[in-house]
Amino acid sequence: MSRPVRHWPGRIPHCIRPHPEGDLSLDQIKEEVKGWLLFVQESWLPRARGIIADEDEEYELRQRRNLVERWASATQEFRDSFHVRALIGLPGTEGKRSRSEPVEGLRYPAEALERIFQTTQPFTNGTHPINRARWVKFVILLYRYGLEAGHCLQTDYMPSEIVLNPAITNRLLIEDFPAWHDLEVALFGSIYLTRTGTVLYLDSHGPYMLVDEDGLKTGRFALTAFTDNGVFEDSVLIRPFNMQQPYLWFSTLGKGLDDVKHREGGARHQNPPLNMDLPILDILCNAQAANQLVGDMDICDRDQWKEDVEVYAPGYLTLEAAGRGGEYDLNLLSSPDVIGGYKKSRMWEKFRSGADPRFIYRPNMPR
Repeated sequence: MSRPVRHWPGRIPHCIRPHPEGDLSLDQIKEEVKGWLLFVQESWLPRARGIIADEDEEYELRQRRNLVERWASATQEFRDSFHVRALIGLPGTEGKRSRSEPVEGLRYPAEALERIFQTTQPFTNGTHPINRARWVKFVILLYRYGLEAGHCLQTDYMPSEIVLNPAITNRLLIEDFPAWHDLEVALFGSIYLTRTGTVLYLDSHGPYMLVDEDGLKTGRFALTAFTDNGVFEDSVLIRPFNMQQPYLWFSTLGKGLDDVKHREGGARHQNPPLNMDLPILDILCNAQAANQLVGDMDICDRDQWKEDVEVYAPGYLTLEAAGRGGEYDLNLLSSPDVIGGYKKSRMWEKFRSGADPRFIYRPNMPR
């Protein structure tokens, strides 16, 4: 069960700013943050010494936020007093660790990483019925609609949402993602502060698969990368059913957006806006009529896609026909592991028959 979201009371303080530079070497980063890590180590008050009840889940979170604000708002003389004493790599944190931990020189004290909160949670019904209906279709369109069954994101098929701080009244942009994903909950291990009190975001530069309100309307992910200081670097708009190859390239092979842009499914001309207010089968059929489908999706037809949707999202089409598609429970989505045995026999027969001259069947091709 996910922890509830704990927003920064009154929003993130204005004194906490991104670092002005976003392209630092690893050695430069270690030098920049060594004073901050020493400050955290010397200032941290463990729960036992603070005589805090176990029921107080926010003790570590409050302390992390307090340390971030103190360092960011301190005088330069105060920060320098730690920087000049600090070594690269806190004593007691170095040595061989698991691959998931930061490299040597960037490790926090272990007690400062306890009871970490997130700003993401499983998607709820929300309060906007139109956007909810669009989002349900978006999520279902992430499955595969070509010859092979499956999911474009492999096993990562259940979406999550960022819960924004209610104190923020202005419209947030995708460019703000690092701040409201990592800084909002003082996510040590991702955020680091420099000798001048500014913030670096070092856990991951992305690409992140983000969907805002514009993305819901047009049916496209903003596949987005950021620099070390959390500043927007680049973005590619991709339709959900085109995500198989882009996801393989950036998630499995570790490639950047420049590679994704030139691969099947990632090109701009393959990802014009969709009308997400249409029924889900019409969305696919309209893309086919406009000659905008990639790979072997184009050999399939409406009847096959109807069968696909029934397998991937049992019961959805019935709700959609009644005008209640937004009420669909995403927990009913089929796990990619479960649908592994689903075969699109009619489409394979069409493929093997050579009925579509654009596709050539070779007998030794795997099925």
